[in-house]
Amino acid sequence: MSKKGSTIAVDPYLSRAQNKLKVKDKDKFKNIQAINANIGSLYRTIGAPLVPNFKNDLVIDNSCYHGDTATSTRNIAKQIANFLGLPQIRVMVTFAQNLGAPGRVQLSPGDTFFIEIDQKYMYSINLVAGILAHEIAHIYLFKHNLRRENTFENEVLTDTTAAFLGCAGLVLNSSYEETSYSNDQTDVRWFGYITQYEFGYISAKRDFLLKQDSSAAMMYGRSREFFDDGKSHFLKSLGRPYVKRSALGNLAYRLKSRLRTGSMVFSCLCCEQQLRIPESGKTLSVHCPTCGNNLICYS
Repeated sequence: MSKKGSTIAVDPYLSRAQNKLKVKDKDKFKNIQAINANIGSLYRTIGAPLVPNFKNDLVIDNSCYHGDTATSTRNIAKQIANFLGLPQIRVMVTFAQNLGAPGRVQLSPGDTFFIEIDQKYMYSINLVAGILAHEIAHIYLFKHNLRRENTFENEVLTDTTAAFLGCAGLVLNSSYEETSYSNDQTDVRWFGYITQYEFGYISAKRDFLLKQDSSAAMMYGRSREFFDDGKSHFLKSLGRPYVKRSALGNLAYRLKSRLRTGSMVFSCLCCEQQLRIPESGKTLSVHCPTCGNNLICYS
């Protein structure tokens, strides 16, 4: 959650999923279209040549798990800021009672930023790290002048940014189970506006693009399960046709394309950039100018 000046976003981002029934895929991955569009925006903002700078996953230094809470929190915030390429900023973290959200950041000109965290999370390093990953991602986007006007869409962009730049493990490792003894039901709670499975999806897509494996960063709770589910969903998308149409619609489109331009248009699997290829009936290798990836297409 972020606030700029005196304007405060009031949508809390402690999410929960009921663990009693099997979660359907449509509920696990309900924000995928927005997430993929956000990844395209990150490529255009950062620049494709710079994206590999974020190839490694951020793993909190072991020293942060020892010592007093204030020092550990300050060190985690600095580690995340440095990891996101913001070594010049100073992050001041305080804990507050009844904040109404897990965390909140004050966005303002300059290089000093103030983050508040609800004090009920202060005694768990994993929870603090998950909250700070989201809040410092707000700062990253603020510094790069990238935002969405709609509050929820901007928060989805923030979650996408944190995960795609290498902090998905921090968020998934901060998820935890909570049992209600009144109805004997266990809920899974995590910090973010997208689902825990979507954090896994983003991490898996990032692995595919940067040719690495993030599974080692998933170390606590059910983080590995969420990562594996997200990876499975992403791998299924690799087999999707690049132009989705019915047989009749595809025939009509081919006829129209040949009459007009002799080409086909589809979205890049990696960043959703619109690409055009000639209608040739052959297998082609297509280079995406936005993310720099090469795709095998069937025209």
